[in-house]
Parts: sequence; C-alpha cells; structure tokens
Amino acid sequence: MGQRHQAFVIAKVVPHGQTQARYRCIAALHHQWCYGRLPLKATRRFLSVVKQKDNAEIIHEELRLIQGKYARWGEQPEKPKIPNVPCPYTAFLLGTSWNLDFENKNDPYSSGGALNNALLPANMGSSDGDNNDGITVIDITDPEHPAYCFVSVGGLEAEEAVEDYVPLSATDYARAYYPIPGAKEMADEKIRLTEESVSQTIASLDGEPLVTLEMLADAWADEYRGTLEASKKSESNEGKDVLSVPVIDNASNTLIPSLADLALTPAINHALEQGQTVDIEDLVWLPGKAEAIFADLRARRPFPAPGMALLSKALKQLSDAHIVDLSNFHLTTEQIISVLGAFENVEVVNLSHNPLVTVDTVRAVLTSIPKLKRLVILDTSISTEDLSSFLTTDEKLFLHLDALIHPLLVFGKGASYPNAFSFVGLVPDMRTAAAASLAFFTPALVVQALTDYLAGFLSEYPFAATGTIQATLAPQAVFSSGLRGEGQKWSNRSVPRVPQASLRAFKGEGWLFALQWPAYDHGPGQKLYGFIKVNPAVTHSKGEKVDTKSEVEEPEPEHKVLDLKSFLSEMEGEGRPPASAAAVDELVNILDRLGKEKDLGLMGPKEARAFVGMLRPSP
Repeated sequence: MGQRHQAFVIAKVVPHGQTQARYRCIAALHHQWCYGRLPLKATRRFLSVVKQKDNAEIIHEELRLIQGKYARWGEQPEKPKIPNVPCPYTAFLLGTSWNLDFENKNDPYSSGGALNNALLPANMGSSDGDNNDGITVIDITDPEHPAYCFVSVGGLEAEEAVEDYVPLSATDYARAYYPIPGAKEMADEKIRLTEESVSQTIASLDGEPLVTLEMLADAWADEYRGTLEASKKSESNEGKDVLSVPVIDNASNTLIPSLADLALTPAINHALEQGQTVDIEDLVWLPGKAEAIFADLRARRPFPAPGMALLSKALKQLSDAHIVDLSNFHLTTEQIISVLGAFENVEVVNLSHNPLVTVDTVRAVLTSIPKLKRLVILDTSISTEDLSSFLTTDEKLFLHLDALIHPLLVFGKGASYPNAFSFVGLVPDMRTAAAASLAFFTPALVVQALTDYLAGFLSEYPFAATGTIQATLAPQAVFSSGLRGEGQKWSNRSVPRVPQASLRAFKGEGWLFALQWPAYDHGPGQKLYGFIKVNPAVTHSKGEKVDTKSEVEEPEPEHKVLDLKSFLSEMEGEGRPPASAAAVDELVNILDRLGKEKDLGLMGPKEARAFVGMLRPSP
C-alpha cells in the first residue's frame, strides 16, 4: 500500500583501478508516499540545500573521499563493493529534504520515521525498489550546479501515461498526474486552486538543468543502454547530433596562466629567498595579481616563513573581512595564528586540507578568537577520537562556536562525541522516542531549533503535531541547521552538523530538552516539556526514587528542571552568548500558546524523574 517512490543521488566518481570519472549512485532513499507534486517539492528542497556554499564544500569533501575506491555498478566481479551509505552527509540532506519541510512554520511537512529505515543501498539499480510512482535522480557532481530528472521505471499510477526509462522534466512528471484542466473545469474553485498549486510547483524548478539519458546510462548501463541506443539510432536517422555525456572535471577547471603570471613566480621566488617581499606586496592591489600571488603561495610545501606578510596582504585583498580561508595551505599552528592576527572580528576560519593542523591548532585558534562562529577542519590530521576527547576536556572553548566542520560531526563515522545538549521527544502511547544530540551549542541555536520544531504544533491541521512528533528525523533536522540570518529561509540554510541520536544526557552528561507529547489526544500521558539537568546519582525502581546513600546522609537532589527563561539565564551564567530578544520572544509565545491551546505544561521534578526513568540507558 502506498504511492512508493525512490530518490537517487548520482555523481561522477573515479571507479577503482580506473582514471576516468563515471556516473554512479552515491545515495538512495525510499519514500512510501510520494507522487504528483511531492517529488517536485522534495527535489526543490534538495537542490536548494546542496547549492548552499557551506554545504557544497562538505559534499565536495565527501565525494573526494570515495574517488578511486569502489567498482562501478554492474561490474563483475563488483569489488571493492561500495558501502550501502558511502556519503552519509549527502544521504542526510536527501532524507531531510524528502521527509521534512519547516519553511512555512504555520504549515510544516513531515513524513516517515527514522532515516536508517528509509535509506537504500547505493549499489542498487534504479528500478530495483518497490515502486509505483517513479523515481527522482539528482546529479551533484558539482553541488552548486546540480541537475535533476524524474523517471518512470515501469509505469506511474497517474492519469496520463509517460514513456519508461527516459528523463522526465517537472512538467512531464506533474502533468501525468494533473493534466491541464479545460476552461469549464477551471470554473470549479477546487480544480482552479489545485491547478494554481501545480503550476507554481512546476515553476519552482524552472531553469534547473535536467539529468540526461546519457548520464542515466552511465550510472546504470544495463537499465538504460537499450533506451539510449534506440534514441541515438532515431536521432541518427533524423540527422540530429547525438548528445554526449557532459564531463565535469573540477580539477581541470582552471585558467591557463598568462605570461605575466608565469613571470610572477620567479619574482616571488627571489623575494622569498631574499626575505624581502615589500615590492611583491605592492602588487596585490593590481587587478588579478592578488589571486595569482595567493595561488602561488598556496602551492608551496612547506610554507616559507618570509611569505607570511605577503600572504596576509593577498588574503586581505581577496577575502571578506570576517572570513579567513586558509584551506590547502600547509601552515604550522604558529603561522596560522600569525595570519589570523592580521584580521579583526574574524567569524569564519577554514583550515581544511592541511596535515599540519592538530587539536593544538584548534585550541590555539579558539583561544586567540574566542568568539569565532565557524571553524572548518576537513582533511586534517585530527582523528575522530582526538576531537571527541578534546570536546570533553576543553568544552569552555566552544561556548560561542556555532559550527565545527569535521568528519566526526558531519559524516557520523568513528567515535561518538560527548553530549552538551540533547532534544528527546517521547510519544508515550506509541512507545517511540526521537533524539538529537549536540557536541556543543549556543542558546541562539537551541532557540532557533525549538522554534522551527514547535511552531507547527500550533497548525490548524489536526495531525501536524502528530506527524512531527512521530518523525524521528525531525529533531535531527532542526538541530542540524546552522544559525540563519534575519529573513533567511529554511531551504537556504547551512547544515554544519548531523546530530547523533544519543541518550547520554540521561546519564547526567550535558543538558536535555524533554518533550512528552501523546500521538493521540485520548492517548495516555500528559503533554509536558522541560529543560533538564539529570542527576546521575538518582536511580529508579518501578518509577520511584531510591536513595543510594546511607540513611544518615542527605538524599540526592532531584533532577534540575527549568523553563525557557531560567534555562537561558543559566546559559548566560555559563558564559554563552545570549540569543536575540526577538527570537526568545517568538519561542516564549509559542510555548505560551501551546500551553493555552494544546495543554502543554512544564514538567515538575516528579514528571522529569518519570520521563528520565522511561528512557534512561542501562548502566
């Protein structure tokens, strides 16, 4: 039962033992109820989020990590075989795009359960899924310029028939379900409103390039080769040129250097040898020279000490005043701190692709710039275990940080990280829970995420709250979002983290936002919430508190339970930057309305103890 649809993400990747990049699937997802307008809306959300520069940077790194590692689909023997989820960050973006939409706070969309239950093996054929409403295929070889198409892989449960195994545009796919109504039909208001919605949904993908049949045949040769050959034969008979597979090679997308730039390198070499770069520094103001100098310096291994002043001046000419991009520079910790010292009010630092970057480097950067907002450390010498330990021992260094881009926090591989803040939503009558855990946090992030999550509970749609509370991916989605600027849409958010689903807060590690919300109004359990600091010494037996100390000692205190304003006050006392007054007021208003309209109440110590007791992990 259902309107079953699959979504596939493809990209050009060099297969194992080869040198030429070829298309293959890198992420796949099943959706049980996705047809008509829904695949178009999901595609629009996915295209928007992968295009964001910060997200595209992580996707590029994820693609780099699988280059040359795995056999092509259908190759025999298919070894080394690609993992089911080779690109977890991309798969997370795919899952959240297909299952959730918090763009309109008054009308959220949520569907499905846990992401792991929806993901499919990346090595499957495009027609191997349980399908009756086609598939979506999206190319993210260049994530800032993606392409899409829809495909019928055996027919659609639609009013109009479409050709199988050929790329379909948004118009082709949607009109199979919603043919353009006639003039008489448009007199019916319901039909007119539906047509307006369909037209708007189709238009949302205007201008986006289509995945071609050649690209599909490159990714899944056995499934599309026949259709491609027939298409080529038909085009040949008609005297048309046959389209070729577009080749996107980011590595070769560089300009041939001019003679002036070639002459610049010997001049830089001489200046560095003499330890006098003043004359070269004066060139950074000339058109194009700062870029050429920057590229020359970036390629030097190791980086020469006399080049520090020249690097700082070129960087200042090229960079936003608040962003320092030192990616691919092999600078030592001391050199990095020296460059950063030349800038004021730095908010973003990128140190990726530098094997000299260590935990000590991160410590030095966060110490020298205590109010840094974003630090990118992809492809460095920092292991997941080292970073996890560092987050535990030096947690005060992260009080102002919004985003730390490292494989531990974006790819979800290796060691788990400590909990600083968790969301746990419990549906008592369904016996289900959803969790999202952060390694560090700011009050602004917590306020934004809870506003995104809870606003839809006020929707007039009767099942809005039920759909969100049962969508286990929902809290991970809202807490994965980077801080958005004023007026910035949910669809244009950065995604600097993939939260782990941890219950470490139940052992007293960090803070916990607890939400208890029955799936049905007549179901058991009250609607409750609270910010909780668990006391790990309080144990439970049949729901009752057990004093673990002797009778002559004072009993252990209950778990600390706070409302929003008390929690934010405590966070400010810890030295965290406050959330904006407007953002706090919006969340306060939501909680107040949920109390009045939905009977949501603040937990007391007894309710908090019961909540923790239901979910607390075994020792």
